[in-house]
Amino acid sequence: MGVGYHIRGFNQMDKLIESITQKCIRENLIDEDQAEWLQYSLQCKVMNIGGFCILIALGSLVAPFPQALLLNLGLAFLRKKTNGLHMPTKLSCFAFSLACEYMCLLTIRQLAADKSLVSLGLLLISSALILWLAPCNNEAIHLSRDELIEARKKVHIQLIVYLLVVLILFVLTPALANTLIVAETAVALLVVLAKLGVGIQ
Repeated sequence: MGVGYHIRGFNQMDKLIESITQKCIRENLIDEDQAEWLQYSLQCKVMNIGGFCILIALGSLVAPFPQALLLNLGLAFLRKKTNGLHMPTKLSCFAFSLACEYMCLLTIRQLAADKSLVSLGLLLISSALILWLAPCNNEAIHLSRDELIEARKKVHIQLIVYLLVVLILFVLTPALANTLIVAETAVALLVVLAKLGVGIQ
């Protein structure tokens, strides 16, 4: 019964995406030859949002909800521009994301408020790695030289905004700042792994 329910859910999602695509064609928002691209894009967005919500829900089982939410927001914000390690399938990607989230939450537990020097050390090292190595480029992303230069500028701007938020939280609520610091550290490690040839190249 559970399997049938999920299959019906996927079928309904596909029908909704098909309906949206056809409406966009009728409204001349896209050409017919762009229909497949739009459907794929919508499917990816729905799956990403669904996966994000599942990660937060599962994270909340082992950590406070605000911590799980902030961790995943931090990871998503930095990963959007830095790229980093990507797994070859959606299932392996979700499994890896879940393992990464769990390890991050365990690390946050170890970063008590009296370990501010450790937190600042992680912040400095991860920031330096992201500034030096990000964004990652490979055959799947295939950024041109000009696109890579532009993407690097966006990474730098994004990181500055992120660091400002971290520093404000560090003064107000160090525990939340530690959550974002661990998220940045994880992103930096994913960038390093990608540069070493791990994952999709």
